[in-house]
Amino acid sequence: MTPTWDGQRWRIRVMRDGRKFSFSSSVPGAKGRRECQKKYDTWYFGEGSGEKTVGTVAAEYLEDLKARRGETSGSYFQASAYIRLYIAPKLASKKICKVSSHEWQNLINEAHSESGKPLSHKTLSNLRSIIMGIVKFGYADYQCELLRSNLYIPQGREKKEKEILQLDDVQRLFEPSDEWFHPAFCLAILTGLRPGELLGLKTSDIHGDHISIQRAINDRGYITDGKNKNARRIIPIGRLASVILNDTVERNKGLKLHTDWIFCSRDGSNGTQIAMRKSWNRLKEERNLPGTPYSLRHTFISLMKNVMPEQMVKDIVGHSASMPTFEVYGHILDGESRRAAEIVDLTFSDRFAQSLPEEVDEKP
Repeated sequence: MTPTWDGQRWRIRVMRDGRKFSFSSSVPGAKGRRECQKKYDTWYFGEGSGEKTVGTVAAEYLEDLKARRGETSGSYFQASAYIRLYIAPKLASKKICKVSSHEWQNLINEAHSESGKPLSHKTLSNLRSIIMGIVKFGYADYQCELLRSNLYIPQGREKKEKEILQLDDVQRLFEPSDEWFHPAFCLAILTGLRPGELLGLKTSDIHGDHISIQRAINDRGYITDGKNKNARRIIPIGRLASVILNDTVERNKGLKLHTDWIFCSRDGSNGTQIAMRKSWNRLKEERNLPGTPYSLRHTFISLMKNVMPEQMVKDIVGHSASMPTFEVYGHILDGESRRAAEIVDLTFSDRFAQSLPEEVDEKP
């Protein structure tokens, strides 16, 4: 809260619990302004409050985030990195109650990567979210006020376009390959699963014409519940996806890998995103493919958006809430999800029939 001059005195008026409070100083100039602000701060923050630095509040915010999301969660890892790289070097030693909206905004405006390059729009958006989280956490502890204005992303930080595979790229991707994770890449195109969700699939997750997404393996090799609350879901699979899953399970058995992981490593342990990226890069170079393993998810959405209802696409890729149990979700599995699987099979059979396995070459 900032004092305002009414022509006679500096004054701050606030309301708390239905009661009005006023703090003032008749001393003109900056001295009176500081006096008025000090009266308000003493009242608002109380003894022992309003004394913590940004570094202290940020550390407590991380501890709270760890308790809520877990130390292996992506949100905790990301917040830790952003605080260490961008927030702490600028403001760690300053009392959080003294940091203005302007200073927080400058932190975003001046943020650069370790190589000195301006950060992307996505990275700056994440940084803004973490700053807002720290401020809200400090506010709940009577250490600071909420920001009086919204923080913005500087102009010129263009959003990076999502890379997708074109139709001829998908055609080349589906062609047979001995690359270890090739089946996972093909399944990603057919389902829109994230790389971590593919690696998290187990044989026990296959239930006839649908699979349940129960877990994911993040970039640091930790097994998690998924990216967000919508990640745990049930999705339909048609004959195309079923062939890929069954063939991969049989491949693992043939190699005598006693494992429940479908897209496992060569020794039967859970696969890693590092190994998956290396596999993709080899295939990418060999077949002149664009993007990353995540681009396959974007490609699925791009291919389906014109042939499948929007909400159906969202349910499959986990962009909206899905029911937590098979019992509640059963009526949808018997109807809409079977229709979704048929749409996927028809779309891919029409466009990529020559590259698909013979068992599913014909339309359902």
